[in-house]
Amino acid sequence: MTQPLTDLVEQFCNYRLKQRGNAEGGVQTYRWILEQFLVFVRNRYGRMARITDLTSVTIQQWMDDMAGSDLALSTMRVRQSVVSSFCGWLVKRGLLATNPVDKLDRPPHHREPPKQVPGPSIMNALVEAAKTRGRTRDVAIFLILRYTGMRRESVATLRVHHLDSTWGLRGVRVKGGTLRDIPLPTMVMEFLQAYVERVLTKELDQLGPETPLFWSTWGRRAIGKTRAPMTGKNIWRLCKVYGAKIGCPELKPHDLRHGVAMEVLEQHHDLEQVRALLGHQRLDTTQIYTTIRPQQLKRAVAFYEEKAVRMLSE
Repeated sequence: MTQPLTDLVEQFCNYRLKQRGNAEGGVQTYRWILEQFLVFVRNRYGRMARITDLTSVTIQQWMDDMAGSDLALSTMRVRQSVVSSFCGWLVKRGLLATNPVDKLDRPPHHREPPKQVPGPSIMNALVEAAKTRGRTRDVAIFLILRYTGMRRESVATLRVHHLDSTWGLRGVRVKGGTLRDIPLPTMVMEFLQAYVERVLTKELDQLGPETPLFWSTWGRRAIGKTRAPMTGKNIWRLCKVYGAKIGCPELKPHDLRHGVAMEVLEQHHDLEQVRALLGHQRLDTTQIYTTIRPQQLKRAVAFYEEKAVRMLSE
């Protein structure tokens, strides 16, 4: 009997999480995309997807279906890439002879500059808003986002042992499962250490090296209070809440990553420093921050205004 794909998808996701060290949020995205393919197969053939459905023809039909739904090229490219990774994993385990995605055309990849790049004043306003509310945890989170440009998933997975008072954050697991050392200003580290000593020690019964830094607490009448480590989604919601308070309701955690990148680039004019800070594997990924956006171009030619007034007034 042909093995159902649902079991293999779960094994693949567990492999990405436990053996490759991918972040929980990234693995959830992998799972969701692969489940979309399973749904497509079930709707098309009226049965559960099997490993024999992983053919170039079926995957191309899925791509055509997404194109018919007007999905963005970038979305289609990501989904095809996830299926390709899944098929490559099956090839290595001898369950597929070849990767069927290799025969398909890949949607073109156009790197575009970020649309939302908050300036220092907006990033500082987030920290100040959290300070005004007296939320020490939120201040700590926004300080890390503000001075490192870390992804929200990486911030959510921080543990006590990651704090190094002489450096910043040590051995942080980032996108792709790699470990990075990320510097932080001395005053920020002092604040984080104080947060652990004055807040975490009071809120938690036990505190050890593996204790998560950031926790969510909520309550229901029938159940009472519940406390659990924060997730990337929690940090996304937190950013939306405070963004609304400072007049930027569209603000997202990843926008702060762009803001930090642009701030460092404008300060040092060194793209390699930006690449190292953000943890990009390739410099061409960082190149998007060198693109001149329309607002910048408008400022660049602002000196023409007075000349044009003089010329046309004579």
